[in-house]
Amino acid sequence: MTGFQGWEAVADGLDAIADQGESLDVEHAQLDEGQCASIRMIAHRMRGGHRALLIADEVGMGKTRIAAALISAVRRCCGRAAIVMPAGLGAQWQKEIAIFDPDHRTLMPLRSYESFIRGFAREGDDGLPQGWQERRNAKLNDRRQQRELPESSWQDEKILMISHAFARMTFPLPENGNLPWRRELMPAFEALCRGRRRNMREGGRGERHASHEAARAAFATLAAEPLPMEWARDWRRMPSEDFRRAVLPVIGRALGRFDLVVIDEAHKARGEDSSLSRILSALIWESADPFRLGMTATPVELEAQQWLNTLQRICGPADPSADGEGNGGDLRAITDPISKYAEIAKRLRTEPLDEALVSAFEQAAKCFSSALGPYVIRRDKRSDRELNGFQEAHGCSYRDIRTVSVTSKVMGRDWMRAFCAAEALSLLPETDTTTRRRRLTVEKGHGLDKLILEPATAESKAALDFWSRNARPPQDASIFTHPAVLAAVRIIEAATAEGRKVLVFGTLLQPLFALTRLLDARAMLRHLAEGKHWPAREIDRSSAARDLGAVEAVRAALRSPDCPVGIPNTVEDINRVLAARYDSSRQKRDANLRSVHEEISALAGDGDDTALLISLVWAAHEQDGIARLLQALESRRSLCSDVQDVEAQTRWTTKRLIKETDELVKKLREDSSDFSTKETPDGMTARQESRLQLIQAHLSEFSGRGGSFARLLYGETQPQTRRFLQNAFNRAASWPMVLVAQSMVGREGLNLHEECRTVVLLHAEWNPGVVEQQIGRVDRKNSRFLKDYRAGDWRKHGMPPPRIEVSCIQMDGGYDSLHWAQLLRRWDDLRAQLHGDVVSMGDRRRAWSDPELQSLIRRLDLAAPDFYPR
Repeated sequence: MTGFQGWEAVADGLDAIADQGESLDVEHAQLDEGQCASIRMIAHRMRGGHRALLIADEVGMGKTRIAAALISAVRRCCGRAAIVMPAGLGAQWQKEIAIFDPDHRTLMPLRSYESFIRGFAREGDDGLPQGWQERRNAKLNDRRQQRELPESSWQDEKILMISHAFARMTFPLPENGNLPWRRELMPAFEALCRGRRRNMREGGRGERHASHEAARAAFATLAAEPLPMEWARDWRRMPSEDFRRAVLPVIGRALGRFDLVVIDEAHKARGEDSSLSRILSALIWESADPFRLGMTATPVELEAQQWLNTLQRICGPADPSADGEGNGGDLRAITDPISKYAEIAKRLRTEPLDEALVSAFEQAAKCFSSALGPYVIRRDKRSDRELNGFQEAHGCSYRDIRTVSVTSKVMGRDWMRAFCAAEALSLLPETDTTTRRRRLTVEKGHGLDKLILEPATAESKAALDFWSRNARPPQDASIFTHPAVLAAVRIIEAATAEGRKVLVFGTLLQPLFALTRLLDARAMLRHLAEGKHWPAREIDRSSAARDLGAVEAVRAALRSPDCPVGIPNTVEDINRVLAARYDSSRQKRDANLRSVHEEISALAGDGDDTALLISLVWAAHEQDGIARLLQALESRRSLCSDVQDVEAQTRWTTKRLIKETDELVKKLREDSSDFSTKETPDGMTARQESRLQLIQAHLSEFSGRGGSFARLLYGETQPQTRRFLQNAFNRAASWPMVLVAQSMVGREGLNLHEECRTVVLLHAEWNPGVVEQQIGRVDRKNSRFLKDYRAGDWRKHGMPPPRIEVSCIQMDGGYDSLHWAQLLRRWDDLRAQLHGDVVSMGDRRRAWSDPELQSLIRRLDLAAPDFYPR
């Protein structure tokens, strides 16, 4: 029994939180007016018996803060809450929870099966020799103190964050017939259920002990509620997927029962066997009267029926006997209203507006609102007074969405010929699929590096047909001269020249690598020309398999018509200048740090952990470890070493170095996931070993061989690096100035709005919900745009108001144009579903001079579905 006081008490607690929020002024209030309204609506629904609700607020309006308030109210009523979320959002959730419960130290997200099992470990269970066992115990205690593991048990944690990654656990088949500890939980649980004793096997003794403790914790829950299981199975030889399917409910029992389940990004991973679906259907063990709260800005993305999939997540399996009022009832009843509304919304944008069509929409919108109303509350920018005031005052939206068309004139004759030939190849019926897809290779820059590097001998050219020969890029071209990449460079550098940061999204990795490399190369040349410091000793000659590398990017930048004057014109000469400046800077730095080094060594010898850490870093990376550490500290503190004059340097003292290193490690610990064990010096304590692993992983990003004016965030970027880039991008003076993000990595959950209001979309998406999420990274509460607008400096200089600028790079006249047109049509459908915006811009323009049409549009706007929590 959890001692939970019930939902009536939670509702009273929510009203109290709303009362407090409404009693404070805007500057000191934890919640704004809309968030207070949402909290009161949740309380109202609870009192009415509703136990499922979806917060579908538009991106950046503070959904997490509302959920944190609910979690706080549940905890204060002795209830338990589970937060199911995508990887990488744990730190943001901890920050929001701390607003309402400053003294509550929420556990880091549960990400791995190893962490789950180690949560049941006890000191001495490993059976190791004394020294090794003490080391193991210390590491276990360190993980508990850092809130990676529970201090007592998982079931005692009132708030538990569970990452989607947790449900991707694997159980490899044992080698040589032995049963590894990862497969110990199920046979131990079965033995308890059958009243038998299971002997402890050798190997991984501590994990096996912990697995048996987990089995006992799960077995103890059977008295409250039975758990149907299939027994007499060979757990050693069962395929990994089957084992995972069987073990998930047992893990859920060992974690304990939850009264509240919060589902962050509830639209993600819609498949039945996705990680999120596994957690919600098999892992989470809910109380007899649970409440589910879903959160997403895009509950529907490509088609209207996705409402059903999203709502099913919060309602659970359909129950025909339920009342259908948002209480887990039969969701099939809402299918017809959703379909009819989507159909009439499309007709409004393609057919002439008349009385019959408007009346049909009014009826369909009413039914749509009635069907979804019990399940959904949604605030969008229509309810934001400041943004509405912007539109009324300036006659335009605060979002400036621009199509940047790369026309034939901009492309040039050679690139234009290649694009046209690639389009022709895609239409020729006798060509193979690979050849037809050449239009993607050339027009979007995907795989262009491989095409350019293909041997272009006379024999190979002769073997190609007319169209294939002409689909090859110009002879002296590279991916760094691709018209779309250069168009993006022009937009980005125009913004950064004004001191503004830029967020770039794309789907294809080769162009993203090329753009990042080229921006860095051009920034380096500008710094050399202006006599400013560049944090590299030479041009980085290493390159990933997906990009051509920094050397080729520098050569392309040197050939550019706008290359700065007065700089060396070869890579070799540039390297000599970089090395001379870097060595000169290092000599001055070493002279400044000589006494600091002696003091650090003395403190390390006296047992100071942070001083020991710095000493180890100092000796690492071929004696260049301290340079990496200082660069990391300066970047974190916005000390601007990246843009200083060559002669300028930050002055460091022993006290300052120790203090800021300690703060850096603490921050890395907060943002870290479970790190694998690495080789570390003997004789170190568990705490020292853990801190060294953290700092080494972080400093690998500061190689001293390349700049960081632009950085790439993609699938292989380590979690701690993602957090570092997010934090650095949100600081005004620190690099990167440009963050280039692969679409699937940076589109959801990340807050990148504090210093950025410029977004560049390099590639068109198919899913408009993805684009909304991308723009939503900078369109959030207290964004850079709002700060600039409120400051009013633009008024003093007689300039137009600042806006959120979104530039869509489009290759004009080809397949890329078709792709963008399809996205825009789907975007219209999305706005109709989520914003009630069903009138085409053409009709709105014609209404300026047509009073009758204006009246019809006014009726449509008034009838548009609105789920604001009134």
